[in-house]
Amino acid sequence: MKIGIITDFNDTFLKTFKIKKEYNIRGKTLNSLSDEFNVLADISKIEESIRNVYNTDKTDIIELYINEIGKYFSIEISSIIANNQFLGILILFKDITQHKKDMEIIKENQDMLVEKERLASLGQMVGGIAHSLKTPIFSISGGLEGLNDLVNEFDSSIEDPTVNDKDMHDIAGDMKNWLTKMRGQLSYMSEVITTVKGQAVNLSGDDMIEFTIEELFSHTSILMKHELQNALINLDIENNVNNNIILKGNINSLIQVLNNLISNAIQAYKNVPNKSIELKAKLENNNIVISVKDYASGIPEMVKDKLFKEMITTKGKEGTGLGLFMSYSMIKAKFNGDMKFETSNKGTEFFIYIPLNNNNV
Repeated sequence: MKIGIITDFNDTFLKTFKIKKEYNIRGKTLNSLSDEFNVLADISKIEESIRNVYNTDKTDIIELYINEIGKYFSIEISSIIANNQFLGILILFKDITQHKKDMEIIKENQDMLVEKERLASLGQMVGGIAHSLKTPIFSISGGLEGLNDLVNEFDSSIEDPTVNDKDMHDIAGDMKNWLTKMRGQLSYMSEVITTVKGQAVNLSGDDMIEFTIEELFSHTSILMKHELQNALINLDIENNVNNNIILKGNINSLIQVLNNLISNAIQAYKNVPNKSIELKAKLENNNIVISVKDYASGIPEMVKDKLFKEMITTKGKEGTGLGLFMSYSMIKAKFNGDMKFETSNKGTEFFIYIPLNNNNV
């Protein structure tokens, strides 16, 4: 089959590819345009599409960037059939250069907004970090004072004839107790620092690490602790996923999604204290289902249908609208998962579905 012979064309085609009218391209091949005019360099894509739609009712659409004229084209290729007779191939070139530029600008602006949201989130975490580290630092400081007193007591008892072996063992036991407490506080501080460090990286990265739901919930709880305490809101955690089920993916993105959902739940209570938010995980139909539930007044009807489809906020000037939109995008892109929600005037519950598939090892 000889393909790509030009039987007809319009003036727009000639102008677009800067071909003079006096040059007769009728009867020429697409390859000749590529050779003689140095355009349509990737002609093989068009030829392959022609073969795919030849003498069929199919239509093929490809996208091609032609470097010589600096333009993007959407190329629609379909057969012309009349009275069950194949007459030829129609190739429609649609200039989408401006559309591509517009999309690039939108992507840049979206990236800037995402980065702004991330930095704002990190800013909120700073107070929580200070609060989270202050308590163990005070405990360690107290432990060092206690150890210092015990060392002095031990030193003074060495030559004291009234001090027996039991007394010495008691002093040693008290020292061990202080050391155990300080090790626990240091371990907690290390976990806080590791968690915060993970959130400080650019969330657009694709770091793939193995983690359990228990680790996910622990990191989330650490980062949300300060905000929850300030609002006098309790976070009830229930994990029904066994620790032998290990996920692989970007845990920091998932933490960010949960932080956003919990933060939204806190704000849904509108400064009313002594409320609860439930964070749960379970296995269901080969999915890990993570849920965040509040008992506030629910999501307005006018917002529900748009929640995951566009940047929309119910928080006025305080909201960017990025939170749920980007959360949904992250779950889809990074975990091949899904997000859903149920809402009424008695509260709202968000569900994150993460398919196990090849995630668990």
